[in-house]
Amino acid sequence: MSIALLRAFGRLALAALALAVTALGAHAEDATPDLGRWVARCDAGLCRASLPSQSGEEALLIARWAGTEGFAIGYSTPRATADRERPIDVNVDGGKLTVLEPGRDYQQLERADAFWIVDGKPAASLAQAALAGKELRIAYLDVIGAPHDARFAVEGLAKLLEFFDARLGPGKHAGISPGKRLSPPPATSRLELVVRQGVPDRLIDRHRAASDCEDPGSPLLKSVPPLIGALSKTAFLYGIPCTSAAGNVAYRMWVIETGEIGGITPLYFALYDPAFGWKGSDLLYNVAFDGNGARLTSEWHAPGLSACPWRAAWHWKDYAFALDDFRLTADCSGRPRQGEASTRIYPAN
Repeated sequence: MSIALLRAFGRLALAALALAVTALGAHAEDATPDLGRWVARCDAGLCRASLPSQSGEEALLIARWAGTEGFAIGYSTPRATADRERPIDVNVDGGKLTVLEPGRDYQQLERADAFWIVDGKPAASLAQAALAGKELRIAYLDVIGAPHDARFAVEGLAKLLEFFDARLGPGKHAGISPGKRLSPPPATSRLELVVRQGVPDRLIDRHRAASDCEDPGSPLLKSVPPLIGALSKTAFLYGIPCTSAAGNVAYRMWVIETGEIGGITPLYFALYDPAFGWKGSDLLYNVAFDGNGARLTSEWHAPGLSACPWRAAWHWKDYAFALDDFRLTADCSGRPRQGEASTRIYPAN
């Protein structure tokens, strides 16, 4: 997926979030005043609002319920899903305010990409600082360890809360925990979040700079999905389409490590050619990955009489893929071999 498509997806997700806020009910109590970039709506004893970040890739969330004087604070990361197991730094106008700890201070609620402050103390401190400040900054790591800075222009927060007051009665303009008013989302694994996020921008940039592959967003490749799988709790496999011709899709393979020593590593593989013997390659064809055994397979379908079709399998071993099996599946004329399905090259007979 190209950078442009990823960014468009993020903005589309935020637009959908804004529409969800404005569509809380078909019978809103009355029209919403001009609140700048805030999108707000009140209905059935609930007022909600969202504010896009300066990058347009995150949203600040505010909610107040009838019978409460304070308001709950959250944020949404629909494009690069924040890691729900990492601390989050919060500051206002450049001054560090607090560090939110997962589970204790904030939780994933409503959706997989929505996080709310559930401890009243940091919620109160953040509300007070945001009402007196101009810019709120939330620094977080996404599910593959990339850093993000979400910056929000919060000067209009007081006006937003006055809008809430007019619908729900006067409030104290203080941050509170949402309590049990917001439910946890359906259980989602880390891998599901990684797959949903897609190929990160930093890997797309590295892929483009390090290879002669076609753009993944080109008309030829945009319909070919990337391969994404988990190698361990902290390492993820990415196969980015490179070329497509004669029924063979070539992928360049990468690993992103999200642990303490993180980084992006290209992968290389030993392939056998009857004319030249073993050679190294940074491309694999028609790949498939089985996460249960961290097993990777690839096969080349010979498009003409001069190529030798083959099939190979590897398993992940600590930091690289170890070759388990390599077979020629037909002779080099493209005709199936008589009396045998394939010829095993590795391991040697």
